[in-house]
Amino acid sequence: MSNRMQDYKIGRFVSMQESSDADVDNHVVSSPLKIFKQARQSMNCIYLNFNSIISEINAFFESAELKSSDVISYPEIQKIQSFKDKCEGLIKMISRDRMKCVFFGRTSNGKSSTINAMLHQKILPIGIGHTTNCFLQVEGSDLSEHDACFYIPGCDQPKKIKNLLNLGSALSKEKLDSSCLVRVLWPKEKCRLLKEDVVLVDSPGIDVSIDLDAWIDQNCLDADVFVLVVNAESTLTKTEKDFFHKVSEKLTQPNIFILNNRWDATAYEPETAEIVRDQHIERDKEFLCNELKVCDKNQANSRIYFVSAREVLLTRTQSNPQLPPGYQNRLLQFEWFEEEFEKCISMSAVKTKFDQPAQRGKQMASTLSTTLENCHQRAIQKKTLFENNLKNLIKKIQQTEQKLQDFTQDMKDKIHDVMEDVEKNVTLTLNDEIRKIGILIDEFERPFHPDESQLNWYKKEMHEYIDQKLGMNLAKRLDEPLIQSLKSTQEDIKKRVLELVESEENRKLVSTTIFRDDFFINYRLNCSNLCADFREDISFHFSLGFTALMRRFTGNKTFNSTHSLFFKETSNKFMQQNSQVRYDSSNLDPFQATSQTTNFLAMLQSVNLIASKSNVVLLAVGGIVWRGLGWQILALTGSLYGLCYLYERLMWTKKSQEKIFKKQYADYATSKLRLIVDLTSQNAASQVKQELAMYFSQMSRYIDITKDEYFQEVKKYEVDIDALNKLINKSKILKNKGKYVHDDFEKFIKEYLDTIS
Repeated sequence: MSNRMQDYKIGRFVSMQESSDADVDNHVVSSPLKIFKQARQSMNCIYLNFNSIISEINAFFESAELKSSDVISYPEIQKIQSFKDKCEGLIKMISRDRMKCVFFGRTSNGKSSTINAMLHQKILPIGIGHTTNCFLQVEGSDLSEHDACFYIPGCDQPKKIKNLLNLGSALSKEKLDSSCLVRVLWPKEKCRLLKEDVVLVDSPGIDVSIDLDAWIDQNCLDADVFVLVVNAESTLTKTEKDFFHKVSEKLTQPNIFILNNRWDATAYEPETAEIVRDQHIERDKEFLCNELKVCDKNQANSRIYFVSAREVLLTRTQSNPQLPPGYQNRLLQFEWFEEEFEKCISMSAVKTKFDQPAQRGKQMASTLSTTLENCHQRAIQKKTLFENNLKNLIKKIQQTEQKLQDFTQDMKDKIHDVMEDVEKNVTLTLNDEIRKIGILIDEFERPFHPDESQLNWYKKEMHEYIDQKLGMNLAKRLDEPLIQSLKSTQEDIKKRVLELVESEENRKLVSTTIFRDDFFINYRLNCSNLCADFREDISFHFSLGFTALMRRFTGNKTFNSTHSLFFKETSNKFMQQNSQVRYDSSNLDPFQATSQTTNFLAMLQSVNLIASKSNVVLLAVGGIVWRGLGWQILALTGSLYGLCYLYERLMWTKKSQEKIFKKQYADYATSKLRLIVDLTSQNAASQVKQELAMYFSQMSRYIDITKDEYFQEVKKYEVDIDALNKLINKSKILKNKGKYVHDDFEKFIKEYLDTIS
């Protein structure tokens, strides 16, 4: 080391000795060791926030909106969910991370003394010979000095610190394996290094064990700084070099300091001190720069120091120790080492402890942001698609509504036209059949008898016959064209419905819907009720009688029938009353009752005969002719008239009576049937309308089903769009949070790691 640098260090030492307590406090506050603590606190806060965001994202992934949206794949969800365990593991690791320095060297080179000097306290066993038996790790705790303790492997019970001198010493009878690690807990307030989370590890001499790989694997892989304590009275040995070669193989560019201890031996040989120093520096640089290649030669100047750990420990633990000349320079060298050590271990610890977590966190945050961004974009695309589909669906519903209105109106018009056609055809056909009713009646073949009881059965069968024949003739002439028209209309309805129905299932149902085969029109003539008032007149009427002639000339077919009907009805009523009287007078003389009835009937017949106009007129005309022409002509005329009457009376048989009955029935039925032609045609049209309306309603049901499906789909789209809106907003928030965490990691890397590089 040059004289100029030596003068600089001496001047620095003097200025530090003269500095005030305030300056010392400022130095403590600005200590490089705080960088690690700040970095750890910052990294821990970032990861705690990141862990909270990951928990929020995992809850978001478990939400029903996301599961039903299908905007993120299951592998993506699994990948983000795996970040939770990684994040929690890194948080635990970061909270446990401390700056670690391991001291190595041969036996009795002063490793324990160096650590005690740095701790300003004699904690570790020191002395002549092989004093450290195992690895001793000194770490800070919140315990008081009285409660300071240590833990040995395999035992959870703390041991008093006073027993450490015996247990950790190689001179003790209680032996531990050289690779064992004893944790020594010392109060933080007693040492600034421990307060700043620095862990110092003392080791046995590397020349007493051949299992160096186990040492490195168990206690050195997480070390931030290695301090090689060598004996300045000798040079670097092969054992020391081999050990650090092994360390360099397992760790990339380890931070190594070389302390040439016991430099106080040169106090009594000042003439050779400079030569020996240069020789050590040259060999140390050769080892660090050329063999290990952990630094360059300029950096090596701050890694090689010449100190006396014993002097520093005495200075820091005693008030006025007796020290050899030049101790100030050696003390300055040690303090300069401590300063560079703090810088190096802080930067190294930040780099080794937080570089990988920061990079992993940044990568996870980037993956998280990218995944959420993809989820966000897919949700937006899906929302846009759903909105377009919803618009098209609403438009389709409106079109369907309009088509349904047009279809309904068209079918109403069509049904109305069919009804008019049916009504017209039924009217024409029924009128035509009514004109032919005489033929139908003539074809009626049943035994005829003028007796009233049998005549009623004859009329009943006649009613049924006319109902059946007229219905059959109407059905024969009308049913086929009406059914064809009906099916044609139904086919039109089916085609129009198929245009409005979309689902294959409903279209199939519409297509397979068959028309009714059992439909027929019931014309409902009901002659029994229609002709119930029919009163036949099959009594003999002489065609040349005055009544017949008057009917013929006047066209009044009911002439002189009123009185006959009156006497007939009166006779019938009397007979009914007489039967009641006979029942009530069962205790009277039956012969007297019969005599009264007979006399009353004879009286009615006499009145009827006298009241007959034809007889009265006939007598009047006979009297006039007899007075004007004489009795001969009157006798001849009366004979001819009587012959005609006799002929007609002889020809008045059951056949003639049946013929007269059928003619009267035909005239009466024709007049009555003509009254119900419009009603029958309207009834037939109503039946057709009802059938078409039922079919139209049945087909329209599929349109209603289609509309319901549309509305259900609209509702589903609205629900999905609402869920996507929530998903978009939530994913945007989480995406931004992930980006903020990513920015926090970048800021951490830039603030703490890039400056180190």
